[in-house]
Amino acid sequence: MLRLDFVDGTLGWRRRHGGGRGQAVAKAVGLRAGVPPPKVLDCTAGLGRDAFILATLGCQVLGLERNSVVASALIDALQRAQEDEVTAKAMGGRLSFLEADSLQVLPEFVSSFQPQVLFVDPMHPPRSKSALVKKEMRILREEVGVDADAEELLRLALRQGVPRVVVKMPRRADAWVKSPRHQIMGRSTRFDIFINTS
Repeated sequence: MLRLDFVDGTLGWRRRHGGGRGQAVAKAVGLRAGVPPPKVLDCTAGLGRDAFILATLGCQVLGLERNSVVASALIDALQRAQEDEVTAKAMGGRLSFLEADSLQVLPEFVSSFQPQVLFVDPMHPPRSKSALVKKEMRILREEVGVDADAEELLRLALRQGVPRVVVKMPRRADAWVKSPRHQIMGRSTRFDIFINTS
C-alpha cells in the first residue's frame, strides 16, 4: 500500500530546513523576491513532493494524478497534513490534488485554474547504476510504470499559452521537443524551462 506523509520524514525536514526559495524547484517556477508566487498546475503529481514544497513557499498548487491508487494516497496525505497545525499553517490552504489525466483534461484546467506555470515531472526509466531507491518511489514505479506518453504531454503543455512550462528531467537526459530557454541543475535532476512570450 502506498502511504504518503507530508508532515514528518523527508518532507517535514525539507519544509523546515530545505533552503526555501533557494531550492532548484522554487527557482524553476520563478519564485523570487518582490514577485507574487505563481499559480502552478502540476500535471503529473506523483508523490506530491514538489507540489507540497511549492505550496509551503507560497504558490497556489493544483496537482493532477491519473493513477487512482496514487491519487488516493495524495488526497489522504493532504487530509492528514491539514490536521497537523504546523503543516496546515505552512501550506496555507494552497495545495489540492485531483485524480485526472492531464492528457485528457489539461486545456480545461488551464482555462479554469489559470496557472502561470505548468509543471511536468514524468516517471522516467530507472537508471541502471542508481542505488536502491526509497520504498515510496519503488511502490510508485511498480504502480505507475514508465510514462511512455510524457513527450506527448509536454507538447500539449507547450500549446496552452501558459507563460512558463517546467519539465523535471534526469540530469543527463536529452531535452525533448526543443531546447529549453533555461535549465536549472540539481545533483541528479534538472529543470528545463520553456517561456511563452506571446
